[in-house]
Amino acid sequence: MVVTYHIWFGRVSGGVDIFLLVSAFLMTAQFTRRYAGGRQTELIKHYLHHFRRLLPAAVTVIVGTLAATFLFMPATRWVDTIKQGWASLFYVENFLLQSQAVNYYAADHSLASPLQHFWSLSIQGQVFIVWPIIFVGAGWVARRFRLAYVPLLRYIFGLVFLVSLVYSVLYTASDQSAAYFSTAARLWEFALGTLLALFLPSVKIPRSARIVLGWLGILAMLSCGLILDVEGVFPGWLALWPTLAAACILAAGQTQSRFGIDRILSSKPLVRMGNNSYALYLWHWPMLVIYLAWSGKTHAGWLSGTVIIVGAFVLAVLTTRFIEKPLRGWKWPEANRRRSAISLVAVGAVAILPLAGWPLQIEQTNRALVANMDARNPGAAAVGGTSCTPPIQGCPWFQA
Repeated sequence: MVVTYHIWFGRVSGGVDIFLLVSAFLMTAQFTRRYAGGRQTELIKHYLHHFRRLLPAAVTVIVGTLAATFLFMPATRWVDTIKQGWASLFYVENFLLQSQAVNYYAADHSLASPLQHFWSLSIQGQVFIVWPIIFVGAGWVARRFRLAYVPLLRYIFGLVFLVSLVYSVLYTASDQSAAYFSTAARLWEFALGTLLALFLPSVKIPRSARIVLGWLGILAMLSCGLILDVEGVFPGWLALWPTLAAACILAAGQTQSRFGIDRILSSKPLVRMGNNSYALYLWHWPMLVIYLAWSGKTHAGWLSGTVIIVGAFVLAVLTTRFIEKPLRGWKWPEANRRRSAISLVAVGAVAILPLAGWPLQIEQTNRALVANMDARNPGAAAVGGTSCTPPIQGCPWFQA
């Protein structure tokens, strides 16, 4: 949804909202199973393990995007892309876009940052730090005061849902562009996924109703970006449309019916695509933006868009197979926290080196150009009687 809407239609699909909900749904199931089994959660070990799974593919795309930016984009775009790379690597891209007052809905995607799509991964990364603290804290409270764990979580995340949704509606009404990248305005989407995981096991829905729910959810999900005024109202209350649509599909579950939507969603092609979906999301946006900037177009046509989608999928498969899966299955870092931290730092360093080195090269080149300015323009120096050295802003003609 996200890829095709971005590339073919130049619209926002609501797919990211679903992505946030599903990530919380899965994380909640993991923590509740762990608590039910009497297993303790060591937060530092959990964080190291989780981000060690996420970072390799992200670093691969960041480095690949930096290389493509150098090759195909004008030098005026380099510095901003480097800033976006740092923000993406440390999961604060949404804050940077907020500070720059970026319009996510700008019609001309060629002017966007090729790493702009990391805003959603940044919000997810921030929640992946906060949510486990809540789960572990609630577990301690439940044991200390002999409370039921799941009902306690329902109260906590029910409150998070209500407060965040109200905040999201008010913030969206006052400054929608900034609200789009706000973590606080998105927490209700994660909370909804968490509540769904907490309530579903105790709810019995007849199979016929689940078949209807599945089809209703898939139709609402796919039509969201075409029907809704996403540019004017997301992430306010209308973002309930795609998130509740996803909730319907999750509630439908496996119907074991030939009429159920799960029969289609469980097909091998879609399952294979799902296995590569993380890398596909990472690759599609920089490929689109860099192509548009290189070609001078404002949007991709059906043919060029199809080529971009196919190319992004190929890169996604290669990234998943040769980078993400091998590093995920690497047993050495799992031995202890020290090894896990070392492996995480090593992966991050692959991106840190070009992010730190490229600005130094740019600065060195600029200094060399300024140092040779008088030699290349002796007439200007003779007439003006002033030699400008870095910083350029000190020159009288610059101030004029």
